[in-house]
Amino acid sequence: MKLKQVLFFVLLFFAVCNLKAQKDSATIKLDEFSLSILKVKDFSKGYSSILISDSLVTKNIQSLTDILRFNSFIYFKENGLGMVSSPSFRGTNASQTAVIWNGININSQLNGQTDFNIVSANSYDNITVRSGGGSVLFGSGAIGGTVHLNNKITFKKALKNNLLLKYGSFNTQHVSYDFVKSDAKNYINIGLGYNASDNDYKYLNSSLINENGAFYNYNFDVNYGHKIDAKNQLKLYSTAFFAKRDLSRTLNAPSNDAYKDISLKNLLEWNYFLSKKEIITSRISYLFDEFKYYDNKENLDNFSVGNTKRKIAQVDYNNRLSRKIKINGILGFESAKAEGTSFLTHERNIFSAVFSLNHQLTNRLSYGVQFRKELQNQFDVPLLYSLGIEQKVNKNYTVSFNTSKNFRIPTFNDLYWNPGGNPDLKSENSYQFEIGNSINYRKFHFQVNGFYIKSSDLIQWKPNEFGVWSPININATRNVGLEFSTNYKTVFNDHSLAINLNYSYTDAKDLETDKQLIYVPKNRANILVDYAYTNFSMYYQMLINDKVTFLVDTIPAYTVSNVGFNYQFSNIKNKPNIGFKINNIYNSYYQNTLNRPMPGINFQLTTNLNF
Repeated sequence: MKLKQVLFFVLLFFAVCNLKAQKDSATIKLDEFSLSILKVKDFSKGYSSILISDSLVTKNIQSLTDILRFNSFIYFKENGLGMVSSPSFRGTNASQTAVIWNGININSQLNGQTDFNIVSANSYDNITVRSGGGSVLFGSGAIGGTVHLNNKITFKKALKNNLLLKYGSFNTQHVSYDFVKSDAKNYINIGLGYNASDNDYKYLNSSLINENGAFYNYNFDVNYGHKIDAKNQLKLYSTAFFAKRDLSRTLNAPSNDAYKDISLKNLLEWNYFLSKKEIITSRISYLFDEFKYYDNKENLDNFSVGNTKRKIAQVDYNNRLSRKIKINGILGFESAKAEGTSFLTHERNIFSAVFSLNHQLTNRLSYGVQFRKELQNQFDVPLLYSLGIEQKVNKNYTVSFNTSKNFRIPTFNDLYWNPGGNPDLKSENSYQFEIGNSINYRKFHFQVNGFYIKSSDLIQWKPNEFGVWSPININATRNVGLEFSTNYKTVFNDHSLAINLNYSYTDAKDLETDKQLIYVPKNRANILVDYAYTNFSMYYQMLINDKVTFLVDTIPAYTVSNVGFNYQFSNIKNKPNIGFKINNIYNSYYQNTLNRPMPGINFQLTTNLNF
């Protein structure tokens, strides 16, 4: 790390911080300020995003995988129900989708990805899926898109208790409790969650059952806020997640192995309001992740283990200079340490500087630019950039464009795994272009985005000349595709009807072989029809997935549908809600990972109590 470069970015940051705000009516609502949500909203010009509502979360509360599978463009390959779940966003691989927890990138420092079945689905107030490259704002791995998991702390008088109970086929159980108490000075939120299942479903078209598939997990969350005075707020976000899974058998072989995960995340945030539109936020975060793998679950004394410890510090300056101009500057430092059975102890340190500008040039034309530079002790990361433009053609139609340069640094596993690690790896680099069209007409909303991604130096594990799997940088890949979404909502008398549709086409190829990348469906769609009449509601979900390739094999296309019913007892105190859901109503045989079938028809009963 060169001293001149460090000094340059420090001076640039403080120069930005000392810009004087113009006298204007543009303000930030202090009681509702959320830095992480603000970044997605204010500095994603030209990018599209999907907000997952509370009702959509409740329909698929058992796992974050199902929430996103049925309500976003992301394809998931899941090694059986509840097992390891890896995303593919716009045809990119699992380590090229970044998961952002309250503004912190939480992708594993070991394998570079997030297992969406070991992230609590009931711990967040806001889940947003942002399409497209986001490495400038969100760091390594944000190439295909980002998933944002946020908690909102507000200083308004409230007292809430919510208890959600679910029981279903295969002895599947879910219990979650959420408590909120707040006033003008303090906010406290406590959340508890438990999921478990014997998960012993029958493999359709086979005499086998899902042996060794049982799992359980539980989480404990605390979010606390304190308004010290009119200019100072302290916020604490903390979550603990523990999981144990037996790893399911395949169609070809039994299994007796198991996996344990521990994840602890803590973030302390201090918001200092220089004015109603000028804020400095200081953040300190500590994250701990550990896995234990047992190749024989009957012998718990024999296992392999790996863990990472991350310490992150940031100073974040946000200013609405006027009604038309917003700026943001970030200085950050991160220290990561990894220890494990299959690698020695290793560390990396990263210094980062980010600058963002959002400018409403005219009443109809606006743009946003961002730059990021990282200095670290292992890799030379290039200057990253992002440019987004939006042109409002008329009151119903908006056209947008964005382009960005993104990256992913090699993980500790890539570099140091024994045997096979490759310390000579280079960072992955990606260039991206996107054109979007947004139409709002009466009760309809249409969004169509075409994208192009060109990536080089991709990291791929292959057998070397000694037969040992080892990562290498391979030739370029090219992803071209289209995302289309539409929403319709109407209310008439005591009736309401909502229809959501997401469809994506992805052509993702290895430019050396000219073949479609593995585990990338060309066509994919999900549909939700939601109808309500007074206290009764019902919904229908459908997922359509094209065939995918895996080496020389092909996983067939499939369609799976769910239907659910809910009734709210308005004449009983606190108006409890009872629900019944049938998953895979047509008993379709399908798998999204080779030789790992998913369940046939199964049932779920829900009780939701507010008091």
